[in-house]
Amino acid sequence: MNEEYASLVTSLPLFKGYTSDGAKRLLSAGQIKQIPAGTLLFKEGDPAEYVLLVLKGKLQVYVVRHGRDLILTDAGPSTILGELAVLCGMPRSASVRVMEDSTVLQWDDEDFRGLLTKDVFLSQRIFRESLRTLIEKERSLIESLTDDDEELKQSEQTA
Repeated sequence: MNEEYASLVTSLPLFKGYTSDGAKRLLSAGQIKQIPAGTLLFKEGDPAEYVLLVLKGKLQVYVVRHGRDLILTDAGPSTILGELAVLCGMPRSASVRVMEDSTVLQWDDEDFRGLLTKDVFLSQRIFRESLRTLIEKERSLIESLTDDDEELKQSEQTA
């Protein structure tokens, strides 16, 4: 089983160039979990106690505002979730639910930090991916605000 997951990890874009031994080190630091569709993994505001790497399936990241779910993104294989909250010691900034049966690798906060301090290669990849995600979210938010502004102007002109 570990060989299968090691092979899977090395095939993920985030871990391109990783050896089977490197993948096994990542796997041994965490726990593989099979999670059925419909499961809520964590809620916005929860304490950040672990980080997830999506190996198979699809998760959805969302926030609830004014009684409505606002979808931030879908998370598929090679996506890491919860790393910034763990590293910053902050509560979860969003909720995550499982959209289809999924397999994740879960690292407890201490184990995740340990991996990053022992593996510069991993640290660089995780931070690069995290910053890329933050920038994409910022752009999306700016576009959303700009679109809302345009809609407001148009409705004022037609009124």
